[in-house]
Amino acid sequence: MFYSIRKYFVNLVVPGVLMLGMTGTALAIPFELGDVFAGSKDGMIEHYRPGVGFLTEYNVGGSGEVTGMAFDSLGNLYATRFGSSNMVKLDNNGSVVSDPFVANDSGSHNESIVFDKTGNFYVGQADGTGDVIKRASDGTFIARYDVATERRGSDWTDLAADQTTLYYTSEGRQIKRYDLATDTQLADFATLPGSSNHAFAFRLLGDGGLIVADWGDIKRLDSTGAVIMTYDVDTANNWFALNLDPDGSSFWSADYNTGLIQQFDIDTGALLESFTTQGPGGASGLVVYGEITEGGGGHSVPEPATLALLGLGLVGMGVTRRRKI
Repeated sequence: MFYSIRKYFVNLVVPGVLMLGMTGTALAIPFELGDVFAGSKDGMIEHYRPGVGFLTEYNVGGSGEVTGMAFDSLGNLYATRFGSSNMVKLDNNGSVVSDPFVANDSGSHNESIVFDKTGNFYVGQADGTGDVIKRASDGTFIARYDVATERRGSDWTDLAADQTTLYYTSEGRQIKRYDLATDTQLADFATLPGSSNHAFAFRLLGDGGLIVADWGDIKRLDSTGAVIMTYDVDTANNWFALNLDPDGSSFWSADYNTGLIQQFDIDTGALLESFTTQGPGGASGLVVYGEITEGGGGHSVPEPATLALLGLGLVGMGVTRRRKI
């Protein structure tokens, strides 16, 4: 039933809302389960909806590209700005709430963000100190972790279900780990095969493995760190950003240079949906509303049930129909 409701919203209501918006009435577009957000190199966040495509974009300005993004428990969107090492916070209609929200280590190029179950979040930094920064949901500084690095800082991060084991990549061949509770470095989870690629964004899976964007392709690792599957398309050679879909059976990844965004079935590797970013310069970040994380942080929503959106959609269809008479 939930998915039939979602199909109705996607195929009937949402187009009505967008048509109403085109008549000159500016409308916010509430975030819905499964919506995809792509960060760009020119300070924009593009908003897509499966079954519909591009909806709108949010100009978050600032210096540098938008990379890591995540949602808090209320559905607010947090985004890192790579060049300026500060962050911006948007509500779940795409309106800027706080800019800059926080400033992390100057010159360290904050790259990724992940929430824990209590609402605290961790920021990975590619350069400078390379430290992982822990903050409360309101941005208050809590702690920093001087993690071991490989090629480039604490670049992309994810939190395990135990809330204490932080996994991260350092733009090299290793999937590294750190114990947040004891403030100690752990043994690497895995060393990826080959030497020409660089590991970037990844997500832990419930089976103890993970999926990682490894530039030349995307790899799935089992709980022992062994590669058990690869994903790729001929038109993408720079896989960079990655997040799991709330359906629990697929994931999204984006090509840094071309802006190609692909949804893959985890078990079969089948290509399910594809977008290409609107702006120049490719896709430097990616997040999905209601995304699954092993750490359990962020916004976990049921299927959309927005009566206000339904009403607006019906009104929009009515206005459009009337204008055609």
